[in-house]
Amino acid sequence: MRAADILRRGRLVSASPGEPIKSAAVKMHRENVGSVLVMERGKLVGIFTERDLVRAVAENASLDAPVERYMSRDLVTARPDEPLPLIASKMIERGIRHIPVVEEGRVLGVLSIRDVLRAMAASESWP
Repeated sequence: MRAADILRRGRLVSASPGEPIKSAAVKMHRENVGSVLVMERGKLVGIFTERDLVRAVAENASLDAPVERYMSRDLVTARPDEPLPLIASKMIERGIRHIPVVEEGRVLGVLSIRDVLRAMAASESWP
């Protein structure tokens, strides 16, 4: 099974780098997702996750501060043809729970660790 097999394609939940943290948090809540892609001129420049939100709150940041102050910039991505065990390994090694799936510079969607684990557990190849 590969990333493309479980990727739910549709509207991407995104924010601009200068968008307030509060706005990104509202989007995550409204869309029931744990991350927001940070896009600038159609290009993926970061990801703002629940963990980033917790860090901002713990550091007493204003919710009007831009997401770019707390987003992750060192992005780990997956290709649509990557096998799920490889994606799971990347996520575990880097301690991340959300991974954008990118093809030729275009974001196709985001996989969560839950998506990957659920698909692997349901597959016949699960130990």
